Amino acid sequence: MYLNGLTVVKILKEDDLLRVVVLGVGGVGQVCAAELAKKSYVKTLILGDISIDYAEEFINKLRSATKTEILVHRVDASKVESVVQVSRKADVLIHAGLPDYNIPVMKACLETGTHYIDMASNGPKWLLEQLDWDPIFKKRGILGIMGIGCDPGFSNIAARYAVDQMDSVQSIMIRDGDNSMVDYDGFCAYFSPQTAIKECLAKPNYWTADQGEQFFPDPFFNKEEFEFPEPIGWLDCYNVEHEEVTTLGETIGKQKGCQYIDFKYALHPDFVNTLKVLAYLGLDSDEMIEVNGVSVIPRDVVVTTMPKPADLAGKIHGFSCVGALVKGIQGDRSKELYVYTLANHDEVYKKTGFQATVWQTGVPPVAAVELIATDVLKGKHGCIPPELIDPIPFLTILKTMGMEWHVIEKTGPITKRNTA
Repeated sequence: MYLNGLTVVKILKEDDLLRVVVLGVGGVGQVCAAELAKKSYVKTLILGDISIDYAEEFINKLRSATKTEILVHRVDASKVESVVQVSRKADVLIHAGLPDYNIPVMKACLETGTHYIDMASNGPKWLLEQLDWDPIFKKRGILGIMGIGCDPGFSNIAARYAVDQMDSVQSIMIRDGDNSMVDYDGFCAYFSPQTAIKECLAKPNYWTADQGEQFFPDPFFNKEEFEFPEPIGWLDCYNVEHEEVTTLGETIGKQKGCQYIDFKYALHPDFVNTLKVLAYLGLDSDEMIEVNGVSVIPRDVVVTTMPKPADLAGKIHGFSCVGALVKGIQGDRSKELYVYTLANHDEVYKKTGFQATVWQTGVPPVAAVELIATDVLKGKHGCIPPELIDPIPFLTILKTMGMEWHVIEKTGPITKRNTA
């Protein structure tokens, strides 16, 4: 229920309370767990990871701050049966681990009849493979939501919100920027290092109405300055491979006449140069090689030298912004809407104990669980991208959880081409 912009979760009886699994207890998984532990509709919270020892301190702290039952299990997300063991009686599973294991986790959810949520895919073709499971998820009577973190996730729903305000749409452009500095002398990423390296060094995707999804020839393509909301300002952005581009055109773009969609990410020059060196040396590869008789994956070696994103909490200073810039026409006016969320790393850390990037990623999947607990997504089945969720109740929940979102609007007269 949604009354006067406030979320009211109406749970009538004990049977309506949810058992929720969070698979992967790294930075994002910890955010999900901490937020779910506050929710009255969660009866039991089950945390699973291949290495529970790492998260032991967090788990003990969480237990002391909630009345929700918290269970902890060692789980190998690459093995279907291992995931089945923790999700057998669960209502919803949030996969907060590596996208590499999305498919085995989905198989486990099909076996146990558990709703499935993740925050990223391994790339465009893997996302489409997941969405192709729509018929079997419908037959099983469960819902799968693919990529509902911050971007993808909030960004998709922000785009949907903006598209809904327009009569016709010309373009949808996702823009992600961060002006922060970090107290760490070395190469690091604010979110999954494996994912950061892989997506930034892949050929960037874009979408056109005529050709569908296409790919630029090289990474770090089409460098341009983009003006983010203050206090971030102008940052250099590059096209990067991302999930939003794969789905937005087909789901909400075409029906409004959209011609172009892309994703651009603001990247610091040092980060770009380091990735170029890794690629040149072949250290971005996920193919096994042998070094002095030991089999290793080069990218895993690089990631091992980097700090875990959760360990950067309190060490990042600045602002993070993710949003969707949609250009189109409403009535007799041209219109641009930038729908975005802005977070201060220091403020988020002070309030939650997490750094802003993992917090922004971990809050949206919990909002999705809340929609499953209410009538908004209750009874919905199949596999969907985030933009197919009604944006109003979703964005309302985000605000109640402290994740503010805003809209910058520009309008002007429609420019008519002189044909004389």
